[in-house]
Amino acid sequence: MSSSKVNKSTYFAWLKRPQHYLFFKIFVWFWLTITGTVAALIFLSNITAINAVSTEPLRGPMKKNLIYTAKSIERSATKHKRTLVDVLSHPRLSKRKILFLGATQPEDALSNKEIPAEIDLSLLSFSQNMAAQVIFTEKYQAFGPINITVPEGSFYLYEIDINHQPPLIMRFKLMPNWMKILVAIFASLILSFIFSRNLIAPINSLKKAAIKLSSGDLSARVAIPANRKDELGVLGRDFNSMANQLEQLISAQKRLLADISHELRSPLTRLKMATGLAQMQANEASQSYLLRIEKEANQLDKMIADVLQVSRLEAKSQTLALQKQSLKGIVDHVINDAQFEAKQNTKTLKVSGSADVMINCDESLIASALENLLRNAIKYAQNEISFSVNYNKAIHIEICDDGPGVPADQLSKLCEPFFRQSDARDRVSGGTGLGLAIAKNAIIAHGGNLALSNKVKGGLCANITLPIIKE
Repeated sequence: MSSSKVNKSTYFAWLKRPQHYLFFKIFVWFWLTITGTVAALIFLSNITAINAVSTEPLRGPMKKNLIYTAKSIERSATKHKRTLVDVLSHPRLSKRKILFLGATQPEDALSNKEIPAEIDLSLLSFSQNMAAQVIFTEKYQAFGPINITVPEGSFYLYEIDINHQPPLIMRFKLMPNWMKILVAIFASLILSFIFSRNLIAPINSLKKAAIKLSSGDLSARVAIPANRKDELGVLGRDFNSMANQLEQLISAQKRLLADISHELRSPLTRLKMATGLAQMQANEASQSYLLRIEKEANQLDKMIADVLQVSRLEAKSQTLALQKQSLKGIVDHVINDAQFEAKQNTKTLKVSGSADVMINCDESLIASALENLLRNAIKYAQNEISFSVNYNKAIHIEICDDGPGVPADQLSKLCEPFFRQSDARDRVSGGTGLGLAIAKNAIIAHGGNLALSNKVKGGLCANITLPIIKE
């Protein structure tokens, strides 16, 4: 029983504050769309000139009254030998609404009152052979015909109501089909557009923020008005709360890593100094152990330096020594070192393109990024590494190898600090996992971009884009 009550209270919770629920807004907007369409049709039916004619069968007291009037006219004309003009001019009939006696020949038609010039009774001619109808036109409403046979001939009796406005449904019927369709389309289109925009705007904002957050932009937030209380408003604020927590956690993690790395440098420096002093006094048997300690200490020192550099680049606190210089000098120096390293590993490095273009950069950072990418390509290539550079509106550098490549689901993780692909990047061959992270952050710090992709025939490609100095 209690569970049932809870479910019912949850189900009807929207009744307390319906404006805070999305499904209520959808219902209201659909209702407004229909109401707006009908309202537009009513408005246009009242102001639009309509030349069409609509009919429906005449029934009830009005039909009986019209038949009685017709018999009365026949009796007066036949029994009392009176003309139709005299009959229609009788006070009993002249006080009524317009009585019109239509004839086969229009000039023989008669009426009990003068008919205004704007009233076109010729519109009734189509109904002379029909049963009694209610005939709706723009200017008047007619009831009839009722056949009358008198000595003067055969006539068709109609009662004309000039001042009576056709019912709303009849006015809709009298409107041209193209106008009804046009009104429905425009009314529903405008209201649906406003509703869709109101509904989709926060969804699009949420999608953009999610894409930015997934790509590493921790400052991405959803633009949700504070007064929006429906499900989308709650979802947007929950997303922003999650993004805030995520940003704080990752920032704290990076800060902790940088602080630990910084604090490790002092004892590491003392360790290297102590190792140097020990080497001066150690015998020959101990020298190999001391050399091993020195090598590991140097490797640890380099790793700490890399961690600090990645942390500074990610935090955008790295001071860049920007200088306007030719990219060719940087590339030539890096290529010379890479050619030597590739030759030592019995692999071939092919270079193509021209790098004779000016760039505003920190030479050491750009050189470090290119070196890390080339070393990575040399390490995993089977036989050949290609390096190509060209420029147009921007500088494009492509570094490819013919190695095994990387699974598609791991491409986006390759530039994360300390990430190693399990199959090929173990601790022996994969280094510290900081090289690509440094390269990507160094390129981003210069306003560029680094994208990794697999080659169709196997191998990994690194595509670098850097801004060019426009002369």
